Amino acid sequence: MKPEDRLLFAVSRQDFTEKHQQIVLGLCQRYSIPWETLFAKAEQHGVAPLVYINLCQRSSLGLDIPAKVVDQYRMFTFRNTIWKEQRSKKLTDTLAYFHERMIDVLLIKGGVLDLLVYDHPAYVTSNDIDLVIHRRREEYAPEELNHLMSHLHQSGIEYDFFEHHDMTINGVLPVDFKRIWDDAVRINYRDQPVLIMCPEDMLISLCINSCRKRFFRLKSLLDIAETLNRIEDLQWDKLLEKARSYDCLNIVYAALLVTQRTLGCNLPVNVLEGLTLNPLRATLIRIVINFLLRWSSLPAAPNTGQSFLGKQIHLSLLLPYVVYRGYQIRYKLAHEIF
Repeated sequence: MKPEDRLLFAVSRQDFTEKHQQIVLGLCQRYSIPWETLFAKAEQHGVAPLVYINLCQRSSLGLDIPAKVVDQYRMFTFRNTIWKEQRSKKLTDTLAYFHERMIDVLLIKGGVLDLLVYDHPAYVTSNDIDLVIHRRREEYAPEELNHLMSHLHQSGIEYDFFEHHDMTINGVLPVDFKRIWDDAVRINYRDQPVLIMCPEDMLISLCINSCRKRFFRLKSLLDIAETLNRIEDLQWDKLLEKARSYDCLNIVYAALLVTQRTLGCNLPVNVLEGLTLNPLRATLIRIVINFLLRWSSLPAAPNTGQSFLGKQIHLSLLLPYVVYRGYQIRYKLAHEIF
C-alpha cells in the first residue's frame, strides 16, 4: 500500500501510543507524504477528526504538515462537532416521541458507538442516525403510520420496521431479527430509553457493515477495532453460533481479519480458527486480503474506483465476491449491483 495509507492505519485509533507514533515518524522520514491527499482520504473514510487530534495537535511529533492542511482538519473537526450535537438533539427528541407512544426502538450503528465506544462522538464522522422500530409496518393504522413517518422524515433519521436493511444487506442475509430484539439491552440516551443490540449482535452488525463498505473503509474498521478494545463481556461462543445462524461466518471472518491486519485489535487467540470456515474458503479469503494489502490502495472515497459501464470499480470489490456464498451472490446480482 501507499505510504499515506499505511500512515492512516497507524494514526486511526483512540489509543495513539508511542509505538504508533514511531511508525508515523518512520514513514514521514522515509517518504514524502502528500498531506492534502491524506486529508482527503481521512475525510472521506470518516476518520479526519482522529487524524487531526493524533497528528496536528501533537507538536512533539515535529511533522511538517502545511498550515493550509491543518486548517482544513481544524475546520472539518469543528463542523463535525456541531453536526454531532445537532444530531444528538434530533435523536433525543425522536426517542421521546416513541417513548410517549410506548413503542420500542432499536438504536444501531453510529449512534450506539458514539455512546459506548468513542471517548468523544466528534472523533469520527457518521452519515446518518439509524433506528429500527419494533412493530412491523403493517401493524400500524394508516393515520398513525403517516404521522410516525412524517415525524421521522422531518428529523432526517433513517429508519426501518422490525428489521434493518443494512444488516440483512437488502435481503442477502437471513438475519433473525426476532432473536436480536429478544437479546437487546435497554439503556438511556440523554435520559430517554432506547434498546441497543447485545454485544455479540453489535459486533456482527459492524462486520456486516464493513462488508457493505468492501471491508476497507477506515471508519468501519475502526468501529470494529474500538468495539473489541472497549467491550469486555463479549461471549465468543454465542457470537460464533449467531454468525452461523445468520449465515455470515465468512463475512465476520474477513472483517475481523482485515481489522487485525490493518488497525490491530483485541482479538482473543484462536477466535478466527473457531469460525470453522471451509478451509478452501478461508485460504482464498486470506490470499485476497494479502493481495489487496500488498498491491491495492485505499480508494479516495469508499465504494469508488475506476468507472466501468457507469459503475465504480475498485480492487476491494474482490473481497465481497469471495466472502458471499453462491446463493448470496445470485441474490445480489438479481436485485442490485455491488
